[in-house]
Order: sequence, then structure tokens, then C-alpha cells
Amino acid sequence: MKPTWILFADASNARLYQSQAPGRDLSLLRELSHPESRAKEMDLVTDQPGRVRQSRSPARPALEYTPHKKIEADRFARQLADALERGLDEGAYDRLILVAAPESLGRLRRQLSERVSARIVAEVEKDYLHLEPRELRERLQEQLEAR
Repeated sequence: MKPTWILFADASNARLYQSQAPGRDLSLLRELSHPESRAKEMDLVTDQPGRVRQSRSPARPALEYTPHKKIEADRFARQLADALERGLDEGAYDRLILVAAPESLGRLRRQLSERVSARIVAEVEKDYLHLEPRELRERLQEQLEAR
């Protein structure tokens, strides 16, 4: 039986574990980081003025502004989705559990392919990323049993 992959993530960091059965020992496979998602907005933009074509309508601007931190968080979600896709292509897992804060989980869901989404057996909307492995396992087990 192929292992279950369990991804714990937030907007800028992730840990990917595998387990033969949820609630059992977790083996760390990989840690991923995206420092740009943690950077201050002013560090992500240049000091050069941007070009924006102004609308003649006073009702709303021609372009809506998207904070660069959100753009970087979306890039990281794409990076995580790609890693999950590659794992599936390699036959490394059969089932997937996603654990992330609600905003990060939503961002990740939007990036996942249908193939990867079909492997999700549980989602936990909690930020457990910074807990120790023993505590991660306990909290995950509690959440899965509560379902």
C-alpha cells in the first residue's frame, strides 16, 4: 500500500510528511520555504513609479491593485501544487491530507489539479505547521477522529 502524504502549510512555509496510516508516525519528506511571502510589501516592490493607464471615469481606477504579498503567497501555493503533482506522477502516494490555515488552504485548493484533488481524503483548516512532530501527529489524529 502506498503511503499517505500529509502537507502542513502556511503562506510561506510547508512541511511534507508521509505516513503508512494517518495518526501513525510521520516521516518528514521535504520542507519548502518561500521567503518572499514573508517579506514586507515595501521590500517586494521597486522604488520606481509604475505605469498605470488612468481611466477617465471617476468611479474606479483602470486597474485594481493586488498586494505583492498575496501574489507571492499564490506563487508558493503553485509551487506546493507542483510538488504534489510530481509526487503523484511518480506514484509516491495514493492519499493526501492537507492541513493549513483557511486562507492558505483556499489558495492551495485553487492551484491543485483535478488529479491531485481527487486524492484528498481530508482537509484540516488549522495552522499546525510550527508544532513538533509528536504534537502534529496528535492534533491531526484529534481532527480526523472528530469528523
